[in-house]
Amino acid sequence: MPASRSFDPLPKRAEDVLDPDWLLQALDVASGGDRVVSVQAVETTGTIADKIRFSVTVEHQAATRTYDLCAKGHFSNDMTSLDTEAHAYRDLHSAVSVRAPRAHYVAVDDAAGRGLIIMDDVVAMGGQILDAHQPYSLETCRGSLSQLALLHARTWSDPRWDVDWLDSRIEKTAAYFPPDVLQGLLDDGRGPDLPPILRDAATLHAAIQRTAALPATCVIHGDTHSGNAFIDAKGQVSWLDWQITQRGHWSVDVSYHLGSVLDVETRRSHERDLLSHYLSELSGHGVSAPGFEEAWASYAAGFAWGYLLWSITMISSREVVLIHVPRLGAAISDHDTFARLGVA
Repeated sequence: MPASRSFDPLPKRAEDVLDPDWLLQALDVASGGDRVVSVQAVETTGTIADKIRFSVTVEHQAATRTYDLCAKGHFSNDMTSLDTEAHAYRDLHSAVSVRAPRAHYVAVDDAAGRGLIIMDDVVAMGGQILDAHQPYSLETCRGSLSQLALLHARTWSDPRWDVDWLDSRIEKTAAYFPPDVLQGLLDDGRGPDLPPILRDAATLHAAIQRTAALPATCVIHGDTHSGNAFIDAKGQVSWLDWQITQRGHWSVDVSYHLGSVLDVETRRSHERDLLSHYLSELSGHGVSAPGFEEAWASYAAGFAWGYLLWSITMISSREVVLIHVPRLGAAISDHDTFARLGVA
């Protein structure tokens, strides 16, 4: 377990996070009698949340060790969004053992909706963060599905995860983008070659309502696109960015994932085998997995959530939007997802 706090005054400035005295008290790699010798900032980036990559050198009994770390919080704005991710690192990961960056400090202020996580800098440690520009290999995809199956199995029908911070976000997210606003985004050129039904906001909104009504089977990652996984230094697929983790139906994770990380032709050729792999992994962890035909029907109906997220995103690279929207749109067309959801 990382060092954790239910709530303490979360640093709101980058310089406070990098303060040697504060780090000495916060990090689980430091203890009594240790001394922080140096703190070196490497890079600061931001989308909704800010990330500070830095190294810290800790001296213990005349021996020193340098740790490559990344702090994730809100330092350049007063936004909220990280309380769920902080809970995931503090409360979920140790229970499910899904591969993710090791957290060395976690704090969450539920009342303010704020969180702070200091975790391993996976890039500095030899990892590779994946992205949409290079579709996943089938081997990588099997690895990422195996980790999703582990997350799902360890939380499958388990009432201890019926907690407020894991409430479904699907319907709430759609509510921030009423049909007139969503229509403007669908018309901004992000899917110009898609059929008209996929560029109709009212239909997409209706599909999301049906998706939100699916029974929750487990805890889902919630945002399983290309850029939220990485290959660690051992060559293993691991998962990042747990900001919209929630209870939901397993198919939402799996459909979104296969629809976004594979190019269209590869998905068409291999999705049945990949779904079989996921179901086998689920069964291997002791879950009574649905039969293939039942699972296929759920999978085919599961693409609307991922498609909505990339229809509304305005913070990611436009190039990535123009990769993910066509991929997910093709999956919806191939599987007649809207008709399966009863909205077309």
